[in-house]
Parts: sequence; structure tokens; C-alpha cells
Amino acid sequence: MASIHKKVGASGVESPFWQAKFKGLNGRAMWLTTKQMDYRKALAVAERWKKAVELASRWELTQIRTQKIVADIWELTKTPATVEITKGFLNDLLKHSISQELAGQNFEKFCDEWLDSKKDARATAESTLKRYRPVIQGFLAHLGEKRRQASVASISAIEIQRFRNSEIQAGKSPTTTNFAIRVLRGLFNTARDQEIIPTNPAKAVQLLPEESEDRVPFDENQVKALLARAGLEWKGMILFGYHCGIRLTDAANLTWENIDDDCRKLTFRARKTAKRKKQKSGKDSVVYLHSDLKQYLELLPTGDDPKAPLFPSLYGKESGSYGGLSNAFSRLMDEAGVKSPLGEAKTGKGRRFRELSYHSLRHSFISRLANAEVPADIRKQIVGHSSDDIHRRYTHLDLGLQQKAIEKLASVL
Repeated sequence: MASIHKKVGASGVESPFWQAKFKGLNGRAMWLTTKQMDYRKALAVAERWKKAVELASRWELTQIRTQKIVADIWELTKTPATVEITKGFLNDLLKHSISQELAGQNFEKFCDEWLDSKKDARATAESTLKRYRPVIQGFLAHLGEKRRQASVASISAIEIQRFRNSEIQAGKSPTTTNFAIRVLRGLFNTARDQEIIPTNPAKAVQLLPEESEDRVPFDENQVKALLARAGLEWKGMILFGYHCGIRLTDAANLTWENIDDDCRKLTFRARKTAKRKKQKSGKDSVVYLHSDLKQYLELLPTGDDPKAPLFPSLYGKESGSYGGLSNAFSRLMDEAGVKSPLGEAKTGKGRRFRELSYHSLRHSFISRLANAEVPADIRKQIVGHSSDDIHRRYTHLDLGLQQKAIEKLASVL
């Protein structure tokens, strides 16, 4: 059993703080100040320290148990000095128990390490990682300086909920706000898996109802207007989007290696979906090329290097930023007189949604396949959709096709 005592210093003055006495890992008595003047609080701290030694001696002291002890002592004492002494003591015990140091003591540092681990492991696409970083930075800014420096285990669900609410008040859409909450759930899942916390506080924060703003497809006349205004490289980009459903950055990064010798087949690996697939096989998408693309490719100058890009001035460019691919395509739309319907007006940080963009070419491709009565499973295979729900969002059926289907139904009159 632990005991507590007050020691008299060399000057003959008794310390105002109780000191805990208990057996250490080596079996010898050890003394540790509790920084407590209250007898019962000091004894409770000493008992928890003694229990930690017993767990460590059996190699049963874990990150979760140490975090629980730290949290208990904080709730009991509300004394930062006592908590800091506890952390140092438990850190030494953890080294003996599981050969680790006490983790997650600085939330901001943990966030930085989490983002770095995503980058180093290459488990997350660079474009997705760029979306993670501002979410984490925004949450840290919302917490404030003191809370950023607190332990991971101290971050509460109510703080995450307040962040969610502040994002909506700042003009962010429910979809964007829910993405931020999902990022935080991933962050705290890692903390839970590393036994830094017992449960994920972000899971307790409900996602908001979403009214998704969907892209609309380009019609044939709009595509013709874009092609008439586009230069040689953007003409190819438009044709690949319209006839293959390829995404913007995937199209810009195509090389001659992606095209077969007869210019009849495109083989590529979609950057967005390749990371999701666990098996090494089946990551490549293969699309039979439309005659428009065959005709276009045969006009391009070719060389001996199969890794030479199809679109040299666009190769390697990112989608975002002023000089990025998305804005370049938007400027081309303006020059071609193709106006995009706009979504609901936003306030604050929210961006107004443009219903037409390069990604609308993908909607056009899928919808044209559907209206040509190509079966859904074949359409999904061509464009690489993993679920029916996703595929339905991209399919815009022609009214005439619905009429043909309805007219096949028998009359009941």
C-alpha cells in the first residue's frame, strides 16, 4: 500500500506538499512529490502511481492505461504540476513495460506526425493529402494555442462539434463540413489504434444532412463549341474526357505508353482509385478508343520515347491554383461562350458550385453510354465506378429513353 508523508528540509521547514512513498520496479522504496497539500488527494495520487508500478512490473501497462491514469489524476487534482510529474513517471514505466514512451501528449505534434505518416507511407493520394492538411490546420486554429498543446486524450467530442458548427457558420457546405469531420475521424482512429485513446471522440459528432450539388453533362453543341476554340492539346483533353470519361489530371498525365500501337485502346491507372484497391491486379482501366480519338492521335507528332507525354505543356500540372488545369478549362469555357449554371450562393468561406466543369465530360460519357442502352455493369467497368450509388450520380437519362421503357408496360385499362 502507498503512503504519504511530509518531509522536513535542510532548513528545518516542513514542505507544504505531501510526498508519496511506494515500491518502485526494483523493489526499493521510492519517493515522489504529489504537489498536493490536501491529504486525501495526495493519497489517491500515490495509490494510482503504485498501481501503475504493479502493471508495469507485469508488462501490462499500455498507452491506454497510462492515458487513463493521467486523466484520472487530472480530474482528481486539477493541478498541472501533479499531472506533469505523473507523465514523467509513467513515461519511465512505459519504457520498461512496452518499450515505448508516453504518446500523444501534444495534440498539434500528433497531427503533424499523422499527416507525415500519410505522406511517407504513400497510402493517400497527394491531391487528397492536400485536402487533409487545411482541415487539420483549421481544427487546430479553432482549438486555440493552449488546447493545441494539450494531450490527444483531452480533445473532446464537444470541441469537434463546435468546430463543425463554426464551419457551417463560415459558409462551408454540409458536404465540405462532413468531409472535415471524416478527416478528424481518421485522425482519432489512428490515435485509438495506437492505444493513445480508448474511443474516437469524432465518432460521437453527427454528420450533417447533405443536399449534394451534382455536375451536369455537356451537350453535343457545347462540346463542339469547346473543340472549336481549343488549341491542339486541350482539344485532345476534351476528346479523352468526352469519349473515355477520364478525369482531368489523369488525362493531362497521359503518355504514348498509355496508347496501343494501333491507337485503338487506352490503358491507364486512375490516380483517384488506384490507392483504394488492395490487390495489385486490376488497377488499370482499359477503354476502347472512339474513332474521333484515333483520328486525333494520328495527327500528333510521335517520337521514339513511349514515356513522352501526349500533352507536354499540361503534363504534371495540378488541378487547383490559378495556373492549374481547372481554371485553364474554365477560361476555355468562357472563351467558347459555354456558360455554367451556378449552384446556391454561399457566404463567408463557401465557394459557389459550378455545375459545368471538365468533370462534366465524364458525366457526358457515362450518360451517353446509358442512353445508348449499354448495360450498367459494363458502364461501371469502363469508368471504374465501385458502387451503384456513385454510378447513379453520373447517369443522366434522356427522356426519350424513359418514354421507350414506359411504353413497353402493359395497360391495365
